[in-house]
Amino acid sequence: MDLYKEFIENSLNPYILFNSEGEILEYNKEGEYILSISKKDDLFNLAISHASMSFGFKHSFLHFDIGHSSFCAITVGYKDSDRIGLILHKNVCSKKLHTIQENLQPANIFTLLDIAITTNLDEKTKLTTEYDVSIPEFKLNINRFLQLLNKIFKALRSSEEIFIKVSIATGRSIKIDGKKYQVVIITIKCKEIEQLRIEDEEFILTFEKDSLVIELPFIL
Repeated sequence: MDLYKEFIENSLNPYILFNSEGEILEYNKEGEYILSISKKDDLFNLAISHASMSFGFKHSFLHFDIGHSSFCAITVGYKDSDRIGLILHKNVCSKKLHTIQENLQPANIFTLLDIAITTNLDEKTKLTTEYDVSIPEFKLNINRFLQLLNKIFKALRSSEEIFIKVSIATGRSIKIDGKKYQVVIITIKCKEIEQLRIEDEEFILTFEKDSLVIELPFIL
């Protein structure tokens, strides 16, 4: 890989290249993360809607958030009708400064979810889960996390359907006190999420249309 491609691959700004059908041809490390939390079709439509009227490149300045990142501009370029590229320009890399919190204890994330679900959700709610059960116990503030889950599921008590996914984020890490940790992502999806607004000083919460994403450092 030449130096130019190395710069693209290690850029802080997400880069994604699509074909004319909206299928992904290339992406860098940050692009991989964005694709893990945002729909491919939404990003392709973003590129199409901000492309120049003729072949070439166009810069658009606008403010929007995806996941934990805030963006201030996008660059869209295409030289033929076969491929179109998108670069998202970061405004702020992180909304929170992370430090190791006190009172961290090993916990099974799936057990904590089950406790909050059983305590708060209506039995009539159709629940679909997609759990990566290979995730072992890891350390977190159990009381604070349960308080957050209880608050969320209590607000979603009347939901007819809820989808919950727990996984390790690909290509994503959180730096805490100079050390990088992988990220466990909990995605809670239902139509009532659009009206839900919950903030927390300890955990990273991101609202994406009908989904709420919780990011947890994978501290063993």
